[in-house]
Amino acid sequence: MAHRDVYRKIDFIYDQIKNFTAKREGDLRHVDWEKAGRRFATDSQTLTLNWPNRKTRSFVALNHLCTAHANSGYIVLGHLQFDPGIDMEQIELDMTLNGDIGVDRCWREHGRLWTASEFKEYLDDITREIEIDPEIAPDVDLGLQLPHEGALIRHDIQQYAHALVLRRMISRSDHRFYFVQDGEAGLSKAFAAVFAPEVRLGRVDVATVAFDKYQSNDIREALYAQGRRELRNDLGLTKHQLDSLPRFVFEEELDREIAKRLYGHPTGTPFHWPYHSQSEPSRVVHLRTDRTAMSVERRARLMRLATLRSVDSYFHKIRSNIKAAERPVATPSGNGRFWDRHHLYKPEMMVKIVEIYRFHHNWMGTRKTKQTPAMKLGIAKGKIYERDLFGE
Repeated sequence: MAHRDVYRKIDFIYDQIKNFTAKREGDLRHVDWEKAGRRFATDSQTLTLNWPNRKTRSFVALNHLCTAHANSGYIVLGHLQFDPGIDMEQIELDMTLNGDIGVDRCWREHGRLWTASEFKEYLDDITREIEIDPEIAPDVDLGLQLPHEGALIRHDIQQYAHALVLRRMISRSDHRFYFVQDGEAGLSKAFAAVFAPEVRLGRVDVATVAFDKYQSNDIREALYAQGRRELRNDLGLTKHQLDSLPRFVFEEELDREIAKRLYGHPTGTPFHWPYHSQSEPSRVVHLRTDRTAMSVERRARLMRLATLRSVDSYFHKIRSNIKAAERPVATPSGNGRFWDRHHLYKPEMMVKIVEIYRFHHNWMGTRKTKQTPAMKLGIAKGKIYERDLFGE
């Protein structure tokens, strides 16, 4: 099949699912948050595209920022750091002519976008401390490049916009919500600023989580076994007794043990979770909205619930099921550069593909799926099939 036909098929499917989700998702006003759960997890992954020509052999990297509803696994939002509807060359020319490029970014008409000159300065800054052997320096490119079509959105603007859209989607509810994010400082600042009124009223809590993401499976399993042993010792239970506890009893016992450790723990400082889990070994939780008025029991519960498993498992599915989203592999002959025959050249296609996959994950699932995330969240009565989108 010719690439034009493939693009045409993707465009058609993308238009169908956008029409569908516009009617169904909206502002999630019909969700019973008390029943579905009020916790969300936000994290990002980097998706790479091949360089579009031989002149500059540096790959294009796009940040994929997602928020998952923790209990159901529903991906509420998925934003790629790219705007396909912009001619960046023309915008930079206009900025130069009208003097916009010489003023602070907050006063610019297009301050949310990377310009070529500022992106180069940014790359020079982050690679300044890297030393390269002079003999191979001409063949090594440590940087990235901007997309050759469309525009790359600045990371901080992406984070604030993501938080603002999420706030609009749940703003009709008076429930208390809990937002857990990756340990990146900018993301927690964006959420704390956007939800500032709710934070002041005690209706929103924000926490960041950091853990050792790069451990092998063997080490993860060993750390998990160590954590279970320590938990058994602290609770005074045998392995069989611990494994036999009903979930709500286990959580109560765990919260009670964590509360003991939180007595005397300085307010607003990172807390090292004492029991390793397999998915998040060496976890450190920083409750950004911690306050002296909060009871130690509630603080312990928030520490236990601070996990990114729901969104990270979705990222793993994207890596596994979308060839274009696989991690790039550097070959010895590539001199540190990345290129993959399955990766895309057009950023706009990546925007559409990840949105199509988000729809498939939320509403359709696989043949083995009994309840889709949309059904668990309470916004769908059954699975969506191809015939529902495209007709018989």
